[in-house]
Amino acid sequence: MTTQMILTVIGLLTTAVYVVYTMRFARGLQRLKSATSYEKPTVSVVVAARNESRNIQMLLTSLVNQSYPPELFEIIIADDQSTDDTREKIAAFSEKWSNVRCIEVKDRDKAKSPKKNALSQAIAAGTGEIILTTDADCVAARFWIESMVACFEEGVDMVAGYSRPKIVNWKDTLFIQRYEYFDVFVLFSAAAGAIGEGKAFSCSGQNLAYRRQAFDTVCGFSHISHLVSGDDVNLMQLMRIAGKKIKYAVNAHTFVYTRPIESMSSFFNQRARWASNLKVQIGLNTEFFLYLVAVAAMHALSVMMIFYDWRVAVLIWAARLIAEFRFLMVAKERFLIESDRFRFYPIWFLLQPLYIVMTALRGALSVYKWHGR
Repeated sequence: MTTQMILTVIGLLTTAVYVVYTMRFARGLQRLKSATSYEKPTVSVVVAARNESRNIQMLLTSLVNQSYPPELFEIIIADDQSTDDTREKIAAFSEKWSNVRCIEVKDRDKAKSPKKNALSQAIAAGTGEIILTTDADCVAARFWIESMVACFEEGVDMVAGYSRPKIVNWKDTLFIQRYEYFDVFVLFSAAAGAIGEGKAFSCSGQNLAYRRQAFDTVCGFSHISHLVSGDDVNLMQLMRIAGKKIKYAVNAHTFVYTRPIESMSSFFNQRARWASNLKVQIGLNTEFFLYLVAVAAMHALSVMMIFYDWRVAVLIWAARLIAEFRFLMVAKERFLIESDRFRFYPIWFLLQPLYIVMTALRGALSVYKWHGR
């Protein structure tokens, strides 16, 4: 076979894989149902924070004003040896609210993954039946805890939630922030659709909850402590392997909002760090790994085939457009995306192949720095 024939076959096969999974994600989104549990278990909200002086007050303000009974939840901030006044700001809240605590993280210099180390110590310090995690640069809606806890119907062990950058004025927003917003929308919608199809592929520590008992059953982060990132998606895989039931929260009250990215370099660094988890999935979730490889190959070949056979390239782009648009129309309604923001799709669609290839390569080569986002 010639090089052109080989690339054509690979391009068409990977496109077929992408189309099938995208359509399944759309079906999965439609299958997701709102929560029905009315139980009120105790909750430990745990957050790892390092040098979060400008963010921690907004997060804590949103947490202490939750609708959930204050005697039933605790807020534990793991101060990971901050060099600014993060700890002092947390202390100001703990003096006023009895359910706010700050713990000083130990052994940071010995940990391969500082965030997992910090979260492990925060979880160990808590007593809640449900562990609820978010990041220090996030803000939760008033009914967040109540709505996430409601997802824990009988038998549910982990609940993944939706989060997105908080953008108030779309017209005056930086291009990279618009791109991040739309990309997060697509990624999290795919993750939600996969869970709706019974496939636990991905989630985000910005909005994630699990039963303490389930966390203990998989031995916490101990089996993945050697990995720099993945306190969320890799933990999900451990839960999946252990046969734990995983659900996705779709109630708008469960949404979490995070600070938008501030530069293009920060954006690509963050995405490369996320992509670094790709190779780990070979052992944790082979199907997810093969899907990600197929997606990366399809995007790369959608550009390469322009120079070999433009008709094949057009077919790949057209198939992708049809499948994606149907899926995103379902996701748009599910996650309440405004029409003016959805109109960013054509730009995202055209830039996605370059972005995917770049981040996949950087992630595979571990070319990134840890900045906490």
